[in-house]
Amino acid sequence: MDQLPRPGFTKKQIYLLLTGLLLAQMIASIEGTVLATAAPTIAADLKGFDQLTWVFIAYLITSTVTTPLWGKLSDLLGRRRLYELSILTFMAGSALCGAATSMTTLVWFRALQGVGAGGIFTLTMTIMGDVLPPRERGKYQGFMMSVFAVSTVLGPLIGGLIVDNTTWRWIFYMNIPLGFAALALSRVTLNLPFLKRTHDIDYRGAVLLAVWVVAALLVMELGRGWGWTSARALVMMALALGAFALFVREEINASEPVIPPHLFRERIVTVSAVMMFATGAVMFGIAIYAPMFLQVVAGQRATRSGLLLVPMTIGMLIGSTTTGRIFTKSGKYKWYPVGGGVLQLIAVALLASMSRGTSTLLTSSYMLLFGVGAGMMFIVTLVGIQNRVDVRDMGSATSTNNFCRSLGNAFGTALFGSIFIARLDKELLTRLPEAGLSAKTLSQSPVQIQRIADPFVRNGVIDSFSHSLVAVFAIGIPLCLVGLAISFFMPEHPLRDSATVGLTEGDEPKPAITPMR
Repeated sequence: MDQLPRPGFTKKQIYLLLTGLLLAQMIASIEGTVLATAAPTIAADLKGFDQLTWVFIAYLITSTVTTPLWGKLSDLLGRRRLYELSILTFMAGSALCGAATSMTTLVWFRALQGVGAGGIFTLTMTIMGDVLPPRERGKYQGFMMSVFAVSTVLGPLIGGLIVDNTTWRWIFYMNIPLGFAALALSRVTLNLPFLKRTHDIDYRGAVLLAVWVVAALLVMELGRGWGWTSARALVMMALALGAFALFVREEINASEPVIPPHLFRERIVTVSAVMMFATGAVMFGIAIYAPMFLQVVAGQRATRSGLLLVPMTIGMLIGSTTTGRIFTKSGKYKWYPVGGGVLQLIAVALLASMSRGTSTLLTSSYMLLFGVGAGMMFIVTLVGIQNRVDVRDMGSATSTNNFCRSLGNAFGTALFGSIFIARLDKELLTRLPEAGLSAKTLSQSPVQIQRIADPFVRNGVIDSFSHSLVAVFAIGIPLCLVGLAISFFMPEHPLRDSATVGLTEGDEPKPAITPMR
């Protein structure tokens, strides 16, 4: 195999490249949450309230299921062309969403937009892994994770501002000029050498992956409404399990598997996958139900309760950027996930101890603490994996890490939601047996709870919500314990002082530090 040139990047080139990657990451991240405030207006305009849920689910499914596919294909075909294709796909989906004339077409176009987003999320992080040595990568990856976190929180705010001041269609059209800017920067900065190798694309593995992931996500997102023991839910569960078993067998035998099984022989990949799944599950559960606690139990306005996500975002920014800078200097990273796991556990335990008298300031401090812990975990798993895997598996390894976190997000949403509904129904029946209230109707309009005229009924409902939400947070404790326990098995390998770009399979760059035990 011929040796490729090993290009270097000046600091100016790195910052220019980083600007393009962050821009692409930003528009994809915002689109994941921007419809939270705009959805009712869109549904009213397109006369499709009954399909509103699918606008969110379509984006989630396609962005999740395509994540490992983009990563694998970039290993086989090169980063730049796949990265630019993902941006173009996202832009096409955005343009079509903006022009949608019915809710059905909007759902399909959101699915296309999600396909592009799956590639953007994976390939921006993979390209950073290509061009920066692991010893320098921590501080830059911290910036990227911060943009993801901030954009996710700003999405609902941007959506509300656009709907209030112009047509909702600009929620999607705004991505087009930003997408062109990201493409232009790609053309200028991403002149990455790539050595093609013979390959067989694992089409059967890709299809089986799509089947089991789609089936699993549908059950997790819609199973509560269907009923967990209903025929539809059971069929989807069986389909997900059967397709998953076939997928595993296919990946073991495929010459170029979508998710290479040999990756999991590296302990850092397996440990990181479990940590990302557990942390992703808890984070999404908290992001959904902590603002509800403030809105219903503490009587805060919806806008103010939604701002509770800001401290968690700030915490993630602090945790990821600070940790990245520290281990960039020291080269040691093993104990940061453990510290992050401890902070998450403490934060969730404090959330589970809240009552009607808990102040907004205290709740915000708990969210900040959780965010710091999550940021410490995210940055270490990403850089640690990219530092360890072979150059031929960089895209697959990065996408697998993101994929596990996305599955955790969906699992957490389903688990926390089911426990909340079941516990709230039980609490309402115990406290207000004659009121005829149900969890389904009350949770859909929490703002109305503070307006209930009868003080006995109002207090009974608020107490029911308080105890139910605390029970939901308590479920996060064992998940945090799983993430913390597995973090102790995180291995520590010497961080390389050379970038991946230009390396060929099997190259072993010289470590920047003495091997650690």
